[in-house]
Amino acid sequence: MRELLLIASLLCATVVQAPVYAEDENTGTNLNVSREIVGTLRLQTKSDQRFRGTEEWRIFVHPDGSRTMILTKDFLAANALQIMTAHVDQNFRPIDVYATYWVPDGYRGSIRVALDGETLRAVSEAPTGSNTEEISVPDEVSVVTHGESMNGWYLAQGERDAEGTHKATYYILGPTRDGSEIVRGLLVPETFQYIGKETVTVPAGTFETERYLLTNIEMWITGEDRILVKQSLTDEDKEYVLSHLEEIQAD
Repeated sequence: MRELLLIASLLCATVVQAPVYAEDENTGTNLNVSREIVGTLRLQTKSDQRFRGTEEWRIFVHPDGSRTMILTKDFLAANALQIMTAHVDQNFRPIDVYATYWVPDGYRGSIRVALDGETLRAVSEAPTGSNTEEISVPDEVSVVTHGESMNGWYLAQGERDAEGTHKATYYILGPTRDGSEIVRGLLVPETFQYIGKETVTVPAGTFETERYLLTNIEMWITGEDRILVKQSLTDEDKEYVLSHLEEIQAD
């Protein structure tokens, strides 16, 4: 008798469940995505183009003009791995950033940085412990994760003067190579220079770019999504070049 009652109750439960119809599901494009772009950045030596690692990234452009980048940096020459996401507003000011790091000795830790107006909150987690800090930041600010493909977004901050000089504030994340400390950020003022427009050819194609100089780092940025086409260290035999770029078309 108990078995019959159990079966009857299960049948009743099945009957009252609302059916799911295919016509209720979205079969068109995702309403949260206006455009989608994917790319690959190749790390190599300048002298002989020796392969040292890659960055693979994907940008989602949202209807409100904000953007999200998901990035994986496989720096195999140094046995390092970084995975990060950044969500920025239409002016490339960060809203929410997350980064996690592996070093030669293994997992290093992670940090999440969220901005709400003039307040920046950073929460770090690592095998050795955790840390939380909350600080005030100016309007022109960027969170530097060390994902190179995000550098074009950082350079959007700061007003350009007549000589092409920008001034901005960077919250720079600092993972130590040996993993001995918790990943934290440091708020620093920064100045960089706009050099001018330049046509650059890389494996992904030929692009009209804006060229910038940040201390010893030269960067070539293209388009409304501020994609990094090329990056070169002036004092090292190291460069990044865009090897693949593709805009994903909606079905």
